[in-house]
Amino acid sequence: MENAELASIFGAGGAVSRAIKGFEPRGQQARMGAAVAHAVGEGEHLVVEAGTGVGKSLGYLIPAALWAARNQKKVIVATHTKALQAQLVKKDLLVVKAVLEELGLPLSYFLLMGSSNYLCLSRLDRAGKQSPELFDEEGIRAALEKLQEWIHAAESGNRAELPFAVPHHLWAEVCRDSDLCLGKKCPHKTACFHRKDVARAAKADIVVVNQHLFFAGMPLPAFNAVIFDEAHNLEEVAAAFLGFELTDRKVKRFLDDVYSPKSNKGLAHRLSRPPAHWVDDVKGAVSEIKHASKDFFHALTEKLALNEQPAKDRAKTRRVREPGLVPNVMHAPLLELSVLLSQAIPHSQSDMEEAEIKACLKRCLELAAHLNAFLECKEEACAYWVEVNDKKRKPEISLNMSPVDVSEDLRKDLFGRNYPVVLTSATLAVDGSFKMLKSRVGLDLSNELLLDSPFDYTKQAGILVPQEMPDPAAEAAAYEAAVIDACVKTCGAVEGGIFLLFTSWLSLERAARALAGRVSDRLLFKQGEQLPAKLITDFKNAGNGVLLATDTFWQGVDVPGQALSCVVICRLPFTSPDTPLEETRQEWMTARGQNFFVDYTLPKAVVKFRQGVGRLIRTKKDFGAIVILDPRVQTKRYGGKFLRSIPRCARLPDFKALKTFFTSIEASPR
Repeated sequence: MENAELASIFGAGGAVSRAIKGFEPRGQQARMGAAVAHAVGEGEHLVVEAGTGVGKSLGYLIPAALWAARNQKKVIVATHTKALQAQLVKKDLLVVKAVLEELGLPLSYFLLMGSSNYLCLSRLDRAGKQSPELFDEEGIRAALEKLQEWIHAAESGNRAELPFAVPHHLWAEVCRDSDLCLGKKCPHKTACFHRKDVARAAKADIVVVNQHLFFAGMPLPAFNAVIFDEAHNLEEVAAAFLGFELTDRKVKRFLDDVYSPKSNKGLAHRLSRPPAHWVDDVKGAVSEIKHASKDFFHALTEKLALNEQPAKDRAKTRRVREPGLVPNVMHAPLLELSVLLSQAIPHSQSDMEEAEIKACLKRCLELAAHLNAFLECKEEACAYWVEVNDKKRKPEISLNMSPVDVSEDLRKDLFGRNYPVVLTSATLAVDGSFKMLKSRVGLDLSNELLLDSPFDYTKQAGILVPQEMPDPAAEAAAYEAAVIDACVKTCGAVEGGIFLLFTSWLSLERAARALAGRVSDRLLFKQGEQLPAKLITDFKNAGNGVLLATDTFWQGVDVPGQALSCVVICRLPFTSPDTPLEETRQEWMTARGQNFFVDYTLPKAVVKFRQGVGRLIRTKKDFGAIVILDPRVQTKRYGGKFLRSIPRCARLPDFKALKTFFTSIEASPR
């Protein structure tokens, strides 16, 4: 495909302008389209950063769709958030389809979810027959009956599209479980929701998936190119897939699924004709594992001094450095249970019974494998740690393993395949370079493109770095007090909505308590009080709310208009260097001659900083201010990297100027 064709499509009076009312051509979008077209056409990898307002989604979707439609190719688009998936399928791909129709090209696309998002008709049928065995609560049984009525007219079994809420416990019993799938033997295979969606995805030119599903393995035939949007999350997603977390609650849930003494329910009582004495033997094995599990996790917390009462709402962690920290007292009883489950398979009276037994056996073996892997502690490029989380009514103890470097895995299993990979996001570069990203994900050779935002930040945005803020490292208490005072001043200067972005839950909680008594004329919202989607909806509706948030709210949140007029960066988002994961990563990098701070901590913080700032200006008509309360952007040598990483904005000397900025600016309301 020629650049001239894409220039025409994206240009004034082109196909995109005819598909989108009020569309304004952007040169950056056409340049991105040309780069993506070259990458997929020539089979080359591409890294492209497209600033807010470039029109990134159409910038990669249109050239990818043209290539796929003309060459009978299949393109995978992998996102990190469900919100972006919905935008692509319900908005952007409709535009792409209209553009291709003008050229006489048909286009098919489909959103494929992970299998647990789908209702399984076979499991639903089983749940209906075994309802007294599976469910105690009347409310869950009523929801089950509602599901059974609804499926007769249902077109999709996707949980997100259900017209009513389904309790989590019920969904866990009726959703598709790949380990329980009967495949061709299933009596419901013709009507299977997941099977139908996989078939639709197999025929589609463009398939939209979640990044987690991509790494877990998609049930699709070969594809010809993959585009990772929100690619700044790629390393984290890959690490989560390659690592594991095993909790004491996960062990308990598994054992209860086999046999629960409390309810006298479980697989052991559901089998029609188990072997002689098998049920009693299984009950004995389950009891032995429960006692062994209690002893095992108690020994761990004792050994690591984690048995002390954790601070309120905080998790305690201890790194594990040596193998054989405590005896694996769970190994023998887990092995015994796995033998018993294996013995039951030939006695199953139906395909579903056999699938249930095999699924339990697989879970049993997986628990044993994770326990062994954790206690062996032998992978040099992995961090191992134990965590006690006291946020819930009863503390939860978890064993964790995570790789500190995924570059070799991705170099071989992603970039070493015979298809082009496009990585894109609004924030990938640090100081105009993709070096950190490429080294972290194992991308050695690729084309690169860095596109600025088309918005005029000098007119649309102001930036304030208050003077005389204490250093957060040297004067922690004074800094925290100064942050709260600055937040109060910001609320007094800004009439619209405000994001207060923190880097720790503890700081967020303290600030929330302090501000509750000092900011009384507007609604305060706090992350964790309700589900994120509901929280953002309520914040938008408030118009001038104040949202205190951390971590996930630094990215992927879109609040255009006056509802978000100011973003406050309370502290530069450096990862904590003393966590087990970061300690291990530092040792691993140092041993290979790398500088942990320069090569990892600093660039990662810059990218997250850019994400936070990026919440502010979302449209050409938006205006607002960024307030940075961490003085290190001016007092430290590395501070310039943060300020250079964001668009140039109008500089504001103090809070009085901040208030004047909003009262005097000549712009449409946000």
